[in-house]
Amino acid sequence: MASTKEEEEEEEEEESFCYAMQLVTSTVQSTSMQSAVELGVFDIIAKAGVGPGLSSPEIAAQIGTKNPDAPVMLDRILRLLASHSVLNCTVVNANDDDHGDGPNFLRVYSLAPVSRYFVKSDEDGVSLGALMALTQDKVFLDSWFVFFC
Repeated sequence: MASTKEEEEEEEEEESFCYAMQLVTSTVQSTSMQSAVELGVFDIIAKAGVGPGLSSPEIAAQIGTKNPDAPVMLDRILRLLASHSVLNCTVVNANDDDHGDGPNFLRVYSLAPVSRYFVKSDEDGVSLGALMALTQDKVFLDSWFVFFC
């Protein structure tokens, strides 16, 4: 019975630490969300329709950037959002041939239920992205510091 209590305490400690880390890094998540909204990532994935999803190089190509590092940079954002269940991530075999020129796997991303709220509606073009833009705006964020000075 003592080991069960110790296990419960250890589990509670681990959950508390995870929650503390979530609080510390919460700006990273919201900033990543804002970047994804501004880049139109949710709309691009939604337009792809139901299926396995899109890879970061496919999404970057549709964004139209000239930055050769964009797929890697975008994949970091997408992985973070997937780790918070904002997007779904599936790993697929990337090499259809036997040459093995590239990586052996590829992450593809699809919409999770919550991410649908950030896709612009076909009816009126509205999503929660506008509210995200407001709450992430520099003027809005700077106004919070008035309370602490």
